[in-house]
Amino acid sequence: MTSIRRGEVPSAWRGREVEAWAGELGVPALELAGVIPSTNDRLRNLADGGAPPLTTVIAGAQTRGRGRSGRGWHSPPDSGLWMSILLAGEGGAANVLPLAVGVAAARALERFSPLPVSLKWPNDLLFGDQKVAGILCEAAGDGRDGIVVGIGVNLRRPLSGVPDELAPNIAFLEEVAGGAVREPSLARVLVGEIGHWARPAPRSLAGRLRAEWEARDCLTGRPVHLENGIRGIARGVSKDGSLELVASDGRALRVRSGSVRLDLEDGSLALHAFNRDRTIKGGE
Repeated sequence: MTSIRRGEVPSAWRGREVEAWAGELGVPALELAGVIPSTNDRLRNLADGGAPPLTTVIAGAQTRGRGRSGRGWHSPPDSGLWMSILLAGEGGAANVLPLAVGVAAARALERFSPLPVSLKWPNDLLFGDQKVAGILCEAAGDGRDGIVVGIGVNLRRPLSGVPDELAPNIAFLEEVAGGAVREPSLARVLVGEIGHWARPAPRSLAGRLRAEWEARDCLTGRPVHLENGIRGIARGVSKDGSLELVASDGRALRVRSGSVRLDLEDGSLALHAFNRDRTIKGGE
């Protein structure tokens, strides 16, 4: 595959050839698009056509960006890093790969931020209780063609504004960083961190990967409730990537799918959900 541009190149990526950007990111193939429906969908098509691992698609905006369970992902023009990267999926644990990508993304954001990034199982990235980034992992084809990892990072407030229902729950990296964060700079660091933590795909949440996750985990020890009404206390993540929960009736549970809400005294809610049909368990 040759690095290409699709229509208008996003403003942050102008001034250089796409091949030069691919070399700077360290990826074998890069596609830059001004506006497309979904970077994940585009990369899945490329994977079906034989694209090699680390092939990357980046867009200036998405018209049908999505998170877990098909929820829409607000990704207006020139306001964030909207990208997807193809990883080899064989050999790893499906539930653990998204957690490894979460650690990689958190470390990348922390290179630009004076504040630490919290990880909310399975893969919301937060400053405090506000979401700055999310990850969606999906199988390409039957999974043997790899895993498409979609990453959306809120960099700056869009000129069009933020929908009222989203505004209280969104953070922007530039506001936390106190200055400009350019998309190519963040993408370069992010690809490097993903290469370190998610290649090859981890078989379990163990060792240094577990330590990095637990250092940022914002659920452990806190009250949560499931969409089926079960309430309890989160007790961390198992080696296979499942959320461990002690229910209010004393039962020990492992949550592998569905929605988990964090109960906060101030009434705010943090939502975690993923679709077990097409989404690799644990990703947005």
